[in-house]
Amino acid sequence: MPKDVLIVDDDFDFVDTTELVLKSHGYETRTAHDGEEALQKVVEKIPDLMLLDIMMKTKGDGIWVSEQIRSKESTKGIPIIMITAVNQDADMLKFHFEKDVGTDSSYLPVNIFMEKPIEINDLLEEINRLIGAP
Repeated sequence: MPKDVLIVDDDFDFVDTTELVLKSHGYETRTAHDGEEALQKVVEKIPDLMLLDIMMKTKGDGIWVSEQIRSKESTKGIPIIMITAVNQDADMLKFHFEKDVGTDSSYLPVNIFMEKPIEINDLLEEINRLIGAP
């Protein structure tokens, strides 16, 4: 059975492109374009992994979503890869995040942090490392 990846980002182009690539590598995908929609999708079916944008212009940012996921027993084990361009945004430079989030899950409750633009092979490698091949 293919592994289910939930892609959460308000950038429709990024979502569409990432979904195409993941499907072509055998993953099952679902998408959400804001935090509230993402949480609803998790309730419908717990994904094997989430790709989560940190800054969304719509309802609920990635940090809030990751905190919600980690606060519930049934979802706290979902691997989360946070993907963002926040370090490239001049207004957001004060919120610089490091690639390796380390062990302080209270700071940023995700497994891996990746910056846009991402190398697709790097993303596939991290997904495979966290949940295995489809």
